[in-house]
Amino acid sequence: MKSKRFILVFLSLLFFASLFAESSKSVPAVTMVSYEQAWLDHKGTLALRNNLSEDIHNIVFQIIYMDISGNALDYEEFSKDVDIAPGMTRKIDIPAYEHGRHYHYYKTKDEFDNPAFKIKFKLKSYNENKVANASMANDVPDVDDDISGMDGTFSDLDEDNGLPKILSPDTGLIVLMLFIVFFVIALSVGLYVLVAVMAQRRNRSVVAWILISLIATPLLSIIILLFIGNDNNAEPL
Repeated sequence: MKSKRFILVFLSLLFFASLFAESSKSVPAVTMVSYEQAWLDHKGTLALRNNLSEDIHNIVFQIIYMDISGNALDYEEFSKDVDIAPGMTRKIDIPAYEHGRHYHYYKTKDEFDNPAFKIKFKLKSYNENKVANASMANDVPDVDDDISGMDGTFSDLDEDNGLPKILSPDTGLIVLMLFIVFFVIALSVGLYVLVAVMAQRRNRSVVAWILISLIATPLLSIIILLFIGNDNNAEPL
């Protein structure tokens, strides 16, 4: 007999627990407590309640607009960033319905017999994370990666203008100046060598004409050697 009573009590507790679970499931995470919109208002004000044990940061919901008889007139979907603590209520604004035609919410007082409407709040989602946007941002390739991937030619960028360092204006100017200096030195040495060769072929002192070139210029020495010709009185070197 006791065992039967125990089974009945256990089954009763299990039944009430299932009813409580079903009732808790049927309560939406966010419900509308009130709505306000007078016939001159540009915005309607919703009071939303958080029925969860966690904070709500954003919601997506649908508002269905109906006439006084409950016939659907229109609907609109909204997405709002709003912080609502567990068990608390927070007011948010949405555009007024038919403001140009002076509609007003049926619970808002109106002395001018303007058209009235009802609304129905329908929660679509809440606390939607925005990881998708972050992942799209992470998928954008870095400029450094693209530059380093071009056959290993460039490894980093110039900090001032974003160009590869080897192509930066300062580096190009230095290379050009070094090339000009090298060309001038090579040309000068070549002229002195030419003076020495011309002096030797004309039986003249190579050292003397190198010194003359240092005092004057190699070009002037070359012109003089072309005019004076060979020294027939000098002994062949």
